[in-house]
Amino acid sequence: MPISKEQMDVIKKQLLKQIESSQLENKEQIKEHIQNLDEEQLEEFLKQNRIQVSPSASGAEKPSASSAPKCIFCSITNNETPSYKIAENKKAIAILEINPLSKGHALIIPNEHTAIEKLPKSSLGLAQKIAKKIKKKLKPEDVKIETASIQEHAIINVIPIYKNQKVEKIKASEKELKEMQSILQAKKRIPRGKKRELNLTKESIKNLPKISFRIP
Repeated sequence: MPISKEQMDVIKKQLLKQIESSQLENKEQIKEHIQNLDEEQLEEFLKQNRIQVSPSASGAEKPSASSAPKCIFCSITNNETPSYKIAENKKAIAILEINPLSKGHALIIPNEHTAIEKLPKSSLGLAQKIAKKIKKKLKPEDVKIETASIQEHAIINVIPIYKNQKVEKIKASEKELKEMQSILQAKKRIPRGKKRELNLTKESIKNLPKISFRIP
């Protein structure tokens, strides 16, 4: 059963209250993430974290979790939560931030749940690669690379800075995210040494030029 607007407000209020009283790192960032979820994203969040809600007419039921909230970034790297992926390597993936601070704002997420001090070098390398592509494709004045930790999962923000443009978090539409994904997504290369298959038909063989030669 879809969540109503009234229920969504109550559920968010209860989740924010639980997070405020928890010992999680970067509580403010987690709270901001929950506040920016729309109905569909909130339903997915509740599903991934095994939070069951008993709907009522007033929407006053408290959400009850059967386990501790699951790390949102682990669910993204495990393909349990949809994302707008633009690149990846063996240790991390690069996705678009759905509530970007600026056009092209990307997140580098290590595949392993890890602390900032244990970030793999390949994650930083992927961040630099994405920053370079953003500079080339979007022409910002600068690109900031910043580390953060949410739910104790280290991430890297790659944030383009544009001249005369305020840096502020704004929810991006699905159309905007898909367009940006198309611009920044890495193109697959054909492996070296792989021969292209020739599709020869009788008609194409007939049209091949005739070559005459003599055997000495």
